[in-house]
Amino acid sequence: VTTSLDEGIFDHLTSHSGLAALIGTRLHPDYFSEDEELPAIAYSLEDDRSMPTQQGPSALRQAIYRFDIWADTAAETVAVMKQMCAALDGYRGSFKDLPIVGVFFDGAGRSRDPDTQTFNVSMRFTIHYQERQT
Repeated sequence: VTTSLDEGIFDHLTSHSGLAALIGTRLHPDYFSEDEELPAIAYSLEDDRSMPTQQGPSALRQAIYRFDIWADTAAETVAVMKQMCAALDGYRGSFKDLPIVGVFFDGAGRSRDPDTQTFNVSMRFTIHYQERQT
């Protein structure tokens, strides 16, 4: 399930014009190479669980993703962060053919790499989605 969710996230974010203008397709699962042009985003799944109802198991799931934005300047990280929120926060619809019940911004933190002097913002989003029945 997470592979198709990962693919859907990639397609959704890289097709968002405001975000694509800043990062193009520099959106990578888990990590990217040190020589990647910045700004770029690495994203990873932190948690994926079923959401049972009072009637028992359901197809509703909740995934928590972390998006690490890396950029050469603090202003670039802020610009990418704003576009990430525009693309995801409050979104309802679908990622590819996976029904998305709702996406919510959980929060962010920032840091700076002392070795490379690059800026980082880590964002967390909760994605409520409907698992495909097989």
